[in-house]
Amino acid sequence: MLKVGYILILVAGIGLIGFFGYHAVAALIAATGIHPVIKGLILCACAGVILTLCGLVIEKRREDKHASSDDD
Repeated sequence: MLKVGYILILVAGIGLIGFFGYHAVAALIAATGIHPVIKGLILCACAGVILTLCGLVIEKRREDKHASSDDD
């Protein structure tokens, strides 16, 4: 039951992040006072941050997996 609760919390959190992220990108694209080049640079920077964070999480999981097998 506890794992199901954790999964539901993660799904809700990811859904909220996606919802707000979608609206933030839509608001950025619809903004008329920002030059299109700056909009593109902002979106590229956000994508870079997200990819870096995902890579760090994956790397941390790999390290934890290998660290647990080193105890044998």
